[in-house]
Amino acid sequence: MWWGYSHPLDLQEVIQKKDQVSDNLEVLIVGAGDARHIVKTIASSYMHSVRTITYHVIEPTLEQVARSILLLNICLEKDLGLQEATRYYLEILGNTLLRPATAKYLGKCAKLLINIPTQTIECPWLSLEKFKHKERDNLECIFKFWARATCEGVPIVNYWDQRIRKSLQKRYDCKEGVFDWDYYMVLKPRCTTNLSVQEYKFWRNNGVAFTWVEGEPARSNPTLLNNIIQYGPGFIHYAYLGDIVNGPFFTWAAIERKEDKKATDIAEREVMRAIHEIRTKEPLCDDYVGAHRDASILNGTIVCEMPESEMENESWKYGDKHKSDEKKISWVEIPNHKVIFHPATSLESFKTKCEYRNRFHLIWVAHNMTKQLSNLVPLASAGAPVIVELRKCMAELRKEDLNIFTKELKGIAQENGLRSIHDFDSNDHILAHFCKN
Repeated sequence: MWWGYSHPLDLQEVIQKKDQVSDNLEVLIVGAGDARHIVKTIASSYMHSVRTITYHVIEPTLEQVARSILLLNICLEKDLGLQEATRYYLEILGNTLLRPATAKYLGKCAKLLINIPTQTIECPWLSLEKFKHKERDNLECIFKFWARATCEGVPIVNYWDQRIRKSLQKRYDCKEGVFDWDYYMVLKPRCTTNLSVQEYKFWRNNGVAFTWVEGEPARSNPTLLNNIIQYGPGFIHYAYLGDIVNGPFFTWAAIERKEDKKATDIAEREVMRAIHEIRTKEPLCDDYVGAHRDASILNGTIVCEMPESEMENESWKYGDKHKSDEKKISWVEIPNHKVIFHPATSLESFKTKCEYRNRFHLIWVAHNMTKQLSNLVPLASAGAPVIVELRKCMAELRKEDLNIFTKELKGIAQENGLRSIHDFDSNDHILAHFCKN
């Protein structure tokens, strides 16, 4: 639930395949799990004609909304170095444990982001006006929890291990064999990626996906905790309920390359490229990515040891008042882009509102949101592309499961007036492209 299972798309490029493109584009993104499509589209906008793009985003939970805001903030914040921002993004996206520097940034940033739902500061690229006051209060609560939990620590690796035990049950004692099977028999033959078995198994064991030998992940990542609720002076949550089988590798690290690099290096390059293009509106030279590092370790040692649990749970000083609260975030100017988050209830209410019918020039739908197509198709303009994420990169599903999903999706699409642009199969394709009749 915390990340998607498809590569980031330049949505403007997809829309431009139509004969006529409006100067004011509106896209709807449903259940993407992270901000990758928005980041990629903003980064690639310098290659297209100047247009205004409004991103309407619906996520099932407020925690996912908060994480998307945080990830977008990392990409747009002026004060971060390029490598610094890249690693912050990847660690917060997919690691249960963060390097201390990343954890300090998260705690500091969360305190500043509290001011967005409270409207204490104006965020020019973001709108939460569609949320009710209660939902904004809950968003504020989530940011407060992140700031506090980053300092006080939460045993997220223990939560992870409990999920693994519950999932594998009697097979827990031979879990290494289970992880090997999922990698060699399912993911490797099905998904073209630079993901190594060492990276995959380390993530399956501990939830740490992206590592660098220059820093040790040692602090818990509270952005991966679910159902955060304020309770008196403290907070309660439902521990970790996210993905423990597939990993965040199939977003930025799923770029098909013939180079002999691990997934972390590929992901670092692609995120760094996107952030560089957002800032400079110029392409990034591939050689630049490794320029700040010793070339011998670009595909060298993979971190495969966990820190002592005392480091994860060591308490840092926390206070409600902090000098950083007085500081304002400085963002890269993106005047032609606006992100509007909508509550999950909008999936039902949009179709009854005339202002949203036939409005969107593109709709992107996650693999677990296909049942909502009957609510979403009336929102697409005539001839608009509708892109649906498939389940090819999900190791827990076998070939028969993917065949059933493909058949069901084709049936739902036909019932709702969607024409398939090309034939698709979840065993072979990552995305299904449709067009509204």
